[in-house]
Order: sequence, then structure tokens, then C-alpha cells
Amino acid sequence: MTGKITSDMAGKFIIFEGLDGSGKSTHAKLLSEWLESKALKVLHTKEPSQGKIGKLLRDYLKDTDSGGRVDALLFTADRAEHLEREILPALERGDIVICERYKYSTIAYQAAQGEDMDWLIGLNEFARKPDLSLFLDLESDIALRRSDESEKFEALDFLTTTRENYMKFSDSFIIVDANKNRDDVQNELRRIVGEFLNL
Repeated sequence: MTGKITSDMAGKFIIFEGLDGSGKSTHAKLLSEWLESKALKVLHTKEPSQGKIGKLLRDYLKDTDSGGRVDALLFTADRAEHLEREILPALERGDIVICERYKYSTIAYQAAQGEDMDWLIGLNEFARKPDLSLFLDLESDIALRRSDESEKFEALDFLTTTRENYMKFSDSFIIVDANKNRDDVQNELRRIVGEFLNL
């Protein structure tokens, strides 16, 4: 896991990345419950957040004609607030933070919308580096079948490009094969996280 983990705060920051339909919500929830069963304090959160900007963002994304630059700025503003109000205080308390989606989603998705990747990376330079980054890898055609095709970002070509964008950061992730059945994926995640946390 060298190069994918950092440790500079009392708590630990673990993120889930991947295409829609890859199982991030399911596995983040199951993993959080498993960690809590080990008597660990866990904050399970996601982006867009439940904060004011996150709520505005979810409503804004219903507009399928919105552009990538505005999307990126809103996602990043939500991330700044999310870090300040939830994630960093939890880490300072010594909690384990499990977050569904983080800065790599903004970079991968909004680059697929046509925004400059270097600009997106720079925009998110402020965002604290996760201690452990898990990428649930799923072929884009399978992701499309598993997700809500009415969503703004759900089209095969778009998802294929998004996955390619994610893979440009593969050195930052531990990649988990999300094509397997749920129990096998969850067991693999528990093995990885258990090893990381010395459980």
C-alpha cells in the first residue's frame, strides 16, 4: 500500500471512489458498520454533502444542461465546507471518516465534461489528502446497467471517459474489483482496511 496511505492526524480519512453503480454507498455503509462493531468511532459521510452548498448542488444537478465549469466550482465549494465543518473536526477527534466520493470524482467527471484536468487538479489543491483511497472498479457498461439512466452523467461514452480519467490517478488508489459479488467485495475491503488500521 506504499504511496496510497498517509497518517498525519489522530483520525483516519478513508474515501471511496468509482463510477455510479460501483457500490460505493453499499460498501461504505457496510464497512462503517463493521468498524463500529469493533468499537471504533466512525463518521460515514458523502459528497455532495448534507450542508447548505451540497443541498443546493443536488438541486442544481437536476439541470442536465449545466456546464462542467460551474459543476466543478460547486462540487469544490461543497468540499471546502464539508472539510471545514465535518471531516477535519472528526479527524481531530480521532474518528475514522468514511467518505463516498471526494476530489477525484470532480476531476474525473468534470474532465469528462470537457474541463481542463490541470485546472481541476489545481482547484482542489486545498483538499486534504486521504489516508486511504479505495477505488471500486467497474466496467462502464456494467455501471450503466446498475445505475439510474435518467441521471445527468449516465451515458456509456461519458462513463467510459470518466473511468479513463480516474485511471490516470491509479497510483493514488487501492483498486478493488467491483464486478465481483457483494460479499466478496466487502470481504476484500475489510481485509484492506483491517490491515491499514491494524485490526
